[in-house]
Amino acid sequence: MIDQKLFILGILIVFAFVLNAIGVFTPCCIYAPLWFLAATVSMYLSFVFYIFMILIYTYSLLIVHRKGYSRSVKKWFSLITNASGMIVCFTVLALILIGVNISKASNSSDSYTLGYSAWLCVASAVISLGIFFNFVFFVHKECK
Repeated sequence: MIDQKLFILGILIVFAFVLNAIGVFTPCCIYAPLWFLAATVSMYLSFVFYIFMILIYTYSLLIVHRKGYSRSVKKWFSLITNASGMIVCFTVLALILIGVNISKASNSSDSYTLGYSAWLCVASAVISLGIFFNFVFFVHKECK
């Protein structure tokens, strides 16, 4: 039987993945000049880490279903924790790059602002931060 806490974390992972996918692949984010290339790559890497996290979560869910919370699932939960931490880091890096360069690119005739895509990615990163702390709890409390 799957634990309710683990099931809710799975729902959060999927929800954050959808927010990130919409944020990364919709055109309402500023990716115009060349200096936003690093921010774009960072956002795509966060998307790749979400795919990795979903695959690891699915595999660990099968292990928990078969064996319960054992030592063998601890390393998979640690990988999920690391992936969610990397998602937060890449999203923050992209937002810092965009924020610093928006102020340099804006002048009196035109000004740039962040579109809804960037804010969806921020929401996704905040959920990932919650996933990070919850899986840290799982590793230390449930996997003995």
